[in-house]
Amino acid sequence: MAQIRFRFSKFSLAVYLKLALLTGVFLLLQTPQALLAQAIPRRWQAKQYKPPSGIGAPTRTEGGGTRGSTANNRCPIVGKSLTALVPGDRFGVTVAPYPTFFVYMPAASAPASPLPVEFELQDKDGNRIYKSIFKTSGKPGILSLTLPSQAGLPPLTVGQDYKWLFSIICQPDERSGDITVDGWVRRVELNATLNNQLKQASPQQQVELYAGAEIWQDALATLVELRRKYPNDGAIAAAWQQLLSAADLNAIAQESLAASPTKPETRFTSSQP
Repeated sequence: MAQIRFRFSKFSLAVYLKLALLTGVFLLLQTPQALLAQAIPRRWQAKQYKPPSGIGAPTRTEGGGTRGSTANNRCPIVGKSLTALVPGDRFGVTVAPYPTFFVYMPAASAPASPLPVEFELQDKDGNRIYKSIFKTSGKPGILSLTLPSQAGLPPLTVGQDYKWLFSIICQPDERSGDITVDGWVRRVELNATLNNQLKQASPQQQVELYAGAEIWQDALATLVELRRKYPNDGAIAAAWQQLLSAADLNAIAQESLAASPTKPETRFTSSQP
């Protein structure tokens, strides 16, 4: 009888170890996705950084929406609305001297003849700091626009608020028909603790750190780079879905990343400080 009990105990131990090993592997596979998604808030509500008081209504945005507009008969675009990738208050924070901005660009109805688009940056008083006009591919997708550091443009000033606008130029000879979305950005300074954490963190961990610190622009920019590098990674896809959902951008969460814009046709840098 003792021998039977001994054999049964060995069998039970073997089964237990197998189950423990399988459970560990399962948790190991699930943990990165769970942690990366859980580190992003369910709803992006800025507590540490408050938007500027004069942010007002969206500028020249058609359709009455807060961040998008619908195509009209004068503008040959199709599909979803032009959308700025910003939270609901249209305000984002960055630590970058030359940050990257993101918009969802709808498809041109004639892809072979894409419409010109314009990006503009203004100071809080509405003075133009930078402007560029360029053409996209004509295909729909999420477009990245980075302020150039080589165009004589000074870095954003820490603590200052800036307004940015992105327009589809529907009729070059009649700019009143432009479809425009806008947002605000403020450059902030990293505290020593967060700066050290970011230096030692992987890009996935940096997304978590930026999101936890309410630094929208850099959380989004880092996650976009991860999506480009690892398009089939489930954890990154889950984090992307979570971040856009937190900012009420579910409608474009499944959209692809667009190719970088072509070289600007015209570029204007203001003499404003």
